[in-house]
Amino acid sequence: MKKYKLIIEKNNDGYWSQVSELPGVFSSGTSVTELIKNSKEAIELFLEDSNVDVPPIEFDLLMDIQEFFNINKFINISSLAKRIGMNASLLRQYAKGIKFPSMEQVSKIEKEIKKIGEELSNTELQPA
Repeated sequence: MKKYKLIIEKNNDGYWSQVSELPGVFSSGTSVTELIKNSKEAIELFLEDSNVDVPPIEFDLLMDIQEFFNINKFINISSLAKRIGMNASLLRQYAKGIKFPSMEQVSKIEKEIKKIGEELSNTELQPA
């Protein structure tokens, strides 16, 4: 299994990506799901053209805070801010690109998002 960093940005037509470890490998899609699928195909084509065996591919997604909240509109910014101990208004300004966080703030936000993801992945549901 090979894991690549996929740099994601949104534009007027949807999303585009660049694979950080493979300069010149770009892709696009109308959704993040389509973008990831197209990015895998672009890597496979690139590696096949280079006569390299193609391992199964996974991605770490890399995006700025504004893109993260654009892509994940279901996240409640007020609740996330409360978990972080951050002013909700400030986090909304980061999400809209009005203000830009320091690396320390980015780290706090990212840490809490990953913690939520871990909590969700460790959750099992059962019928009522």
